[in-house]
Amino acid sequence: MPYLPGETEFAHWEFTTSLASSFDRWTNWDFVQHYYTGGGRGVDLLEIGHLREIAEYYAYQSRTDGAFRRLADQIAAIARAQGAGAVQYPYDGTYKFKNVAFSHGDGTVSGVFNGKVTIQGDMFLISGDAYFDFTDVFADTLNIGVEPGGTTYPVTGHWTATLHAEILIDATKSEYG
Repeated sequence: MPYLPGETEFAHWEFTTSLASSFDRWTNWDFVQHYYTGGGRGVDLLEIGHLREIAEYYAYQSRTDGAFRRLADQIAAIARAQGAGAVQYPYDGTYKFKNVAFSHGDGTVSGVFNGKVTIQGDMFLISGDAYFDFTDVFADTLNIGVEPGGTTYPVTGHWTATLHAEILIDATKSEYG
């Protein structure tokens, strides 16, 4: 279907942080080894080669439709509730990241979208920036509820993205919100 200005909806997210990770991508064994030898020193997703995979999994595959789609829906709902002007939307949720690496298990992604909404004809024009903060703790390597000889450690990461969207004001005609 061709794009028709003022009629065709879209919500385009673009990562604005480089998602390039180190060439030494950690395996599950690396997580376990760090548990026993790292002394609790935290690691960053960029450092361990998992930033791209975590950010993309969260954006496009987490839960059923990916966070980028869900965030676009939620931001559209806010636009309908408040109309034109500044929009801020904080978010926070726990997601299963075992598909990226078993060692991730559940991690939390939180952040905030800051943007603006303008009205043009029957459309909301939405643009803004989003900040994402990933936090997890690697613990209990044997999954038995104890920490035999190792030290838990945090796994963190950060990335940003921009949103540009054109969404119908009328929710009954819209694919968003």
